[in-house]
Amino acid sequence: MLGLTLLWGCDPKNATKKPVATTTVPTVSSLPTTTALGDYEGSLGGKYPFLLAINFQNDRAELTGIYYYLSQQKPIRLWGFRASDGEIWLREMNPERPDTVAAGWGQAGKTIQPFAYFRLRLTPQSGLVGTWQAAKSGRQLPAQLKPYAASAPVQKAHVSEQTYFGEFTAPQFTVADMKVTQDLYWVFDIEALSEQKLEELREEHRNHESGSYQGYGGIDSRVTYNDRGLLSVALRDEYTAANVNSRFWSVIVDLRTGETLGVDEIDPARKAAFLAACNAKLQQQIATYLDPSAEDSEEQDSTDVAGLRSQRIGPDNPPGDMLLEDGQISFDHSVEYENMSNFTRKIYAQQFRLSFTFAEMGRLLKPQSPLRRLL
Repeated sequence: MLGLTLLWGCDPKNATKKPVATTTVPTVSSLPTTTALGDYEGSLGGKYPFLLAINFQNDRAELTGIYYYLSQQKPIRLWGFRASDGEIWLREMNPERPDTVAAGWGQAGKTIQPFAYFRLRLTPQSGLVGTWQAAKSGRQLPAQLKPYAASAPVQKAHVSEQTYFGEFTAPQFTVADMKVTQDLYWVFDIEALSEQKLEELREEHRNHESGSYQGYGGIDSRVTYNDRGLLSVALRDEYTAANVNSRFWSVIVDLRTGETLGVDEIDPARKAAFLAACNAKLQQQIATYLDPSAEDSEEQDSTDVAGLRSQRIGPDNPPGDMLLEDGQISFDHSVEYENMSNFTRKIYAQQFRLSFTFAEMGRLLKPQSPLRRLL
């Protein structure tokens, strides 16, 4: 694991400290006629460059967005609104408590939350200008932003990691294209990966703190490819009850569109050839696995031998879980047969991955598939 923790609301290095000022939040009475939606690049105090996107505005003038400092490359979600006078308020969201976004603007009589916020106005040049303030310390810096457009196609993503409740981690990725950065944020959101709500993870953490070794054990991630505008990540998590049960899966993202990629990148006209090639590779792997003369061969139960020999790949049983690595693309065949024990299922997990070289895949992909960048 990467072992990096995102520090939300941290002050840029050496920011000038100012006294905490009482802030009155303006009312939102009507939606301004101009829009602030878009991607921006700018800096704080002319020293700390960052990229920011405002990507959503509803009919109540609420806004959502995302930003990151170029020096840190860690995405920070934003929530806010446009006031009736056109001023834009955006505050950082607590990744562990996103439901608290409406609190803590620093106004009199309310608890000040340790998250920074922006107060901005649109400029005649379609940029934004205003201030950034750390809600906890009161430090302020001038913020100036202009419209941003990427100058070159994305090649790689910057890799970091977010830790939740001091225990559970999820990978995070940023690119210069802010729309794709947001797409990556949600693809690798911990709730999506773990299939659990934040409150459920919080309760799991409490149980672990009390000494329980059971429950959800978290996510391990490994970047297997990150180049040519393609990102591939192998993931694993586990849950401990009477037994330890692990789950393995992969995610591949086109870094130039934010779209996830899978087996549907195979040209429909070449699908039969692809399935036949997968089945041939599978039968070869099974024969090698069952070969009694192999150096690491172990005696096999007759049920398991018959079950492995019955495995086939075809239109009704295609492979899944595509993984991209240097020099190859692989697909997983999940072994399943009658009377297979849970112990044997764990042994076979990820045991039969069907690997294709980039050249082999080139004959099978759709003409416009992003995976053709690998050829």
